[in-house]
Amino acid sequence: MGIGNQPGGLLPGRAGQPSDGLPVYEWNNKDFVITCIGYLLMPLGFALALLRMITSHYKNYRKAANYNLLYHVFVGGFVQLLGIVIYSIFSEDGIDIGTLIGMLMMFSLVTLLPAAIFARSAAKARFRFSQLANQYVHLITVERVRYTGDLADRTGQSEADVNRDLLYLQKYRLLDSGLLFHEGADEAAPAAQGGQAASSPFSPPAGGPPPQQRGPQGLPKSVRCPGCGAQNTVAPGQSTACAYCGTMIAYS
Repeated sequence: MGIGNQPGGLLPGRAGQPSDGLPVYEWNNKDFVITCIGYLLMPLGFALALLRMITSHYKNYRKAANYNLLYHVFVGGFVQLLGIVIYSIFSEDGIDIGTLIGMLMMFSLVTLLPAAIFARSAAKARFRFSQLANQYVHLITVERVRYTGDLADRTGQSEADVNRDLLYLQKYRLLDSGLLFHEGADEAAPAAQGGQAASSPFSPPAGGPPPQQRGPQGLPKSVRCPGCGAQNTVAPGQSTACAYCGTMIAYS
């Protein structure tokens, strides 16, 4: 299992997908430190990896990285136990072959079996998020969906998950950072869909403003937070605190 934030390359003869531009695993300095600790002192590394998972596993893009982190911690545990066995062989009180084989089998069962399970879980989680990222890009760039509530309904995610995922995709330029999204669902969508059956998916509803320009003056509208970039609904002439980072956002 590779580690780090290197973008996944395209296989020969394979059509590129938007998710190919994402890192294999979303690792940062904390993950590298925990991995080093796991290879040097497995129990402490395991405790830190669990803590890392508990505090970040709610983020879709972190799930694969957390499983991959646990994989490396268990591999590190096997390396440490193997070192102990090798030391015992060359010590004055050497162990016999039968005991050696038994110890290696036990160590493999305790460390490599969980490592294999976490490696498989990491691969599955990465595949699921890649599929989700491709679905976001299709809905936004092809079907022109601009409401986080609609994206949540179409993808089966919560609106909070959608906001986090969109910021992540914008970070790696799968989506234009200038795109404006609105909270909630587009109430005009059902009526517009009936009159657009034969129209291009790139065209805005006939006779209506494009999705980015919704929110007429005098009505609440969605405003991008200057602190974290999330969309928040602000009433006319008022300011509100961002639901995600607490930054005050003015109606503008």
